[in-house]
Amino acid sequence: MTPLASLWACWVLSALFPLGAAYSVRNMHPVTLAWVIAVSGFAWFLPGIIRKNSMREFFRWELVPSLFMVGFCGSAMTALMFSTALQYTTPANAGILAQVEVVYSLLLSRIFLREKLTGVKITGAVLVISGTLLVALKERFSPRWTGDLLVLCAPWLYQISHVYAKKLPKQLTPDFIAAARMLYSALSLTPVAACLWLLRRGAVDYHPAVPPQTLIAAVLTGLLLSGLSALLWYRAIRSMELSKATVIILSYPVLTFLVSAGTGMEKVHLYQLGGLACALLGAYLVSGAVKEAAHAQ
Repeated sequence: MTPLASLWACWVLSALFPLGAAYSVRNMHPVTLAWVIAVSGFAWFLPGIIRKNSMREFFRWELVPSLFMVGFCGSAMTALMFSTALQYTTPANAGILAQVEVVYSLLLSRIFLREKLTGVKITGAVLVISGTLLVALKERFSPRWTGDLLVLCAPWLYQISHVYAKKLPKQLTPDFIAAARMLYSALSLTPVAACLWLLRRGAVDYHPAVPPQTLIAAVLTGLLLSGLSALLWYRAIRSMELSKATVIILSYPVLTFLVSAGTGMEKVHLYQLGGLACALLGAYLVSGAVKEAAHAQ
């Protein structure tokens, strides 16, 4: 599969992730769901790891700190926050609001890398913020607002994950990084899930049984929409410009919106369309400016 084909496949899976998580969290605690997603995501890579007898590589002391932060910030915490958020908000809202990651990326690049903020970048950032605010403020003080705020807080964790991923040795393969991300996500969530089970098992309203269809949806979300998606993403960005990949991947809320509305999970509202248009245009402007700056260097 070519890098571009990998990226478009990742685009589809990224768009479906909020839908799979939203369906599963109806009958599963967010912590349990995040843990199942992480374990299932790692299961995608397990046959290859067993075949190569390479499990020890994931616990090399010099790699552990960076791999842990990649998994903890890039999958564990973000999956937990999105799962919790989707108890309140809708998949389309989550996809639109997640575009604020572009703004976080600009700010961190300015603070730590001293990258120049051009007029185009500022315009793009303003459009992204306007689009997300249009959605978030429309839902203010409603039950959805809790979920919207959680989604707005989650994307900066991806940026931390990216920083630590860049510190990893260049010879590490995309398959290894994606597998490590899932493994350390599962390891970091296991004690949290275990504590939750110990605290809740004595409660009168505790029902440990999960409907089979919910469990299947959660496992597939982990296997395909998290594990395979991470693999495709790392394969794509290792062989093509990150700015180009970002322009494409950030448009996934369009598919999320269409599928969510088409399956009846939510109704289409004009403010969502307006927010989506502003956020996508802003993301496109920012990514295009980053690409031009990279070519100029």
